[in-house]
Amino acid sequence: MRDERTALLEVIESFLVQRHDLSSATIDNYRRRLTDFTRWCETTVGRVALVGDLEGGTVDAFLSHLRVTVSGQTARSAWVALRSLAKYLADRRIHHDDGQSVLRLVRMPRVKDEWRRGLTDDEMFRVLEVSSQGELGPRDGAIVLTLLGCGLRRGELVSLCLGDVSVPERRIHIRASSSKSVHPRDVTVPIETLKVLELYLGDYRVGEKDPEAALFTDRRGEALTGNGVRKLFERLAVRSGIRDLCAHMLRHTWATNFHRSGSGSRFDLMAEGGWSTGRVVERYTKARPFAERRRAPSPFTASRNAQKEKRPLEKW
Repeated sequence: MRDERTALLEVIESFLVQRHDLSSATIDNYRRRLTDFTRWCETTVGRVALVGDLEGGTVDAFLSHLRVTVSGQTARSAWVALRSLAKYLADRRIHHDDGQSVLRLVRMPRVKDEWRRGLTDDEMFRVLEVSSQGELGPRDGAIVLTLLGCGLRRGELVSLCLGDVSVPERRIHIRASSSKSVHPRDVTVPIETLKVLELYLGDYRVGEKDPEAALFTDRRGEALTGNGVRKLFERLAVRSGIRDLCAHMLRHTWATNFHRSGSGSRFDLMAEGGWSTGRVVERYTKARPFAERRRAPSPFTASRNAQKEKRPLEKW
């Protein structure tokens, strides 16, 4: 019988099993944040964390600790995970306040929208150049061009299977199980990315040819992991001289270039990126450089064209 004296780690695993509606990436994030809370409790109170330790004052102190020692975004992520766990415990009458979640009054940590940069044009071409060099250059170059051309998340990239790529249709299918939004989507593959992917698949990929086999593999033909991609970008950061380079930066670069190139509407960008709100699109998409904005049509262009249809345009 579980109650407030039950070890918190024990109910966390049961909770995560029940949340089958979440993506694997979200489950992993929940597990990290909830484990962080139990460890912090153990350090603070000097014993194993119990279900009863999940209460407003303790959680507020933990969130304040995260804001100071890590970041506000991490604190918000922990708040989401802890609130969800508290609701689970209340629904099952394991730990509640008159049938309601004990954390219902804990406020969400405020986080300022952080400006996240994308690569400049020079940096982008530098990364493309260094990624194509070396023994694994064909594979690494294909990874970089897939991220830059399709805007995939790292978890989505490593979850791709051979059957998810359609060369004739220039399409990559993102499965619901690997998507952060828990919804499947189809992503357009630009011709530059398609050429490199075809070369990699035809001559350089190692591993089984089964449709369910991983698209990107390591030297032994085993599926490339998220940690493997992280290490790849650590090497590329050194070779390119871009100290803050990471895989997610390429998603910002893709969104900005999608907008700059007129590759589609705002709604197309939301669909391709797997976003459900326009606010996220605004966080990822940067304005065009001033030189490009200066070459754009004048704001008077539409008015002038309308006037031409009515009467000859007068000089003014």
